[in-house]
Amino acid sequence: MAIRWALTVAILTLASGHASGRSEPDDERRLAAMTPAQFQARTTLHDDDLDTVATITTADGFAKRRPLLGIAPDDVFLRAFIDKCSGRTAYQVYATVRYRDYGWADWQAVNYATPTGPRSIATQKIARVRASCSRGLACARSESVGFTIDAALLKMNAALYVTDQSSAWRFKHMAHNGAERPLLLTTAEISGLLMAVDAYRTDRHLPKS
Repeated sequence: MAIRWALTVAILTLASGHASGRSEPDDERRLAAMTPAQFQARTTLHDDDLDTVATITTADGFAKRRPLLGIAPDDVFLRAFIDKCSGRTAYQVYATVRYRDYGWADWQAVNYATPTGPRSIATQKIARVRASCSRGLACARSESVGFTIDAALLKMNAALYVTDQSSAWRFKHMAHNGAERPLLLTTAEISGLLMAVDAYRTDRHLPKS
């Protein structure tokens, strides 16, 4: 899976940034310039003949080089799960948060922006990975979590996309140990996923619910 760049609040000032401040100007400019059509073209479809649900992700929408030293950047993308009979679609934000610590942060909840104010929901634990390190040292760790998001909210944010302008939907993960990690998804990425879902349902003559 390509390393996806997780954005910070800096994108709201026309520059995108990595959540832990490790982003580079070239990556910021490249991501800010990406269009919904480019994200749509880079979506990945998982659809086996024996599957009842097709999955489309933006995991490869934007690739960022791994640093030579230190912790790899956080990874945030969208997943859509399409019922192949009804066309009904559920959406999920998938985030891998990377850090160095003596124990697990346990990212257990997320707050995300809505037109009527922030909402808070529990996250679904997906995976944990800890690098091997010497006893007594803080180890490199990653935790992958997901949370469900309404289609209506995604469509509302997708509609905010404007060519040559950087805009994003904000949310932050909160850990049991008190840590917080602010993250963002660009409106271009959100729009690109929705376009890919619509194209899939059109090609298979499924209702656009």
